[in-house]
Amino acid sequence: MVNIGLFGGTFNPIHIGHLKMAEAARKEYKLSCVYFIPCGIPPHKQKKDLMPAKKRYELVKKAIKGKKYFKILDIEIKKKKPCYTIDTIMSLRGALATKQSRVNSRKMIGIASPLARNDILFFLIGQDEFEKLHMWDKANQLAKLVTFLVLPRLSRKIKLPKVKNLKWFKVHTKSINVSSTKIRERTK
Repeated sequence: MVNIGLFGGTFNPIHIGHLKMAEAARKEYKLSCVYFIPCGIPPHKQKKDLMPAKKRYELVKKAIKGKKYFKILDIEIKKKKPCYTIDTIMSLRGALATKQSRVNSRKMIGIASPLARNDILFFLIGQDEFEKLHMWDKANQLAKLVTFLVLPRLSRKIKLPKVKNLKWFKVHTKSINVSSTKIRERTK
């Protein structure tokens, strides 16, 4: 049994804050690995400022290159419809629940090392999104499947969303005052 980190998001674009927070979560919660999962078609984001999914995937891949404990999954990039976190987690768990061998499961979900059925999944999430978790698709069901690791914003107390079965921990690290939105605004 190992602790696995899953870090989903649009990564539009990925930046140093994502990487530092993922590393801090990995160390603090003893995650064997953090899988970055760029969203193909995000259900709650406007497309006007959204880079193409393959471009965002390639940027994440470059950003984590050479980082031993960081890997990337293309499970959401391959989808041709909006991606919901619950569906991704269910797909990952479903691949593990089949009677196929771990090797076949690994091939199905496209990851470098096989997950085991008893691995504990931790979902890395920024404070802003965590506070809106109650608005996510099947949030109560999602909360049964993962423990959330919340990446805090500068000097703001975390407001708990009204979600049943919620298990969460704060990642204790210095907040970095950077955001993908600010990066996009500066590059216009």
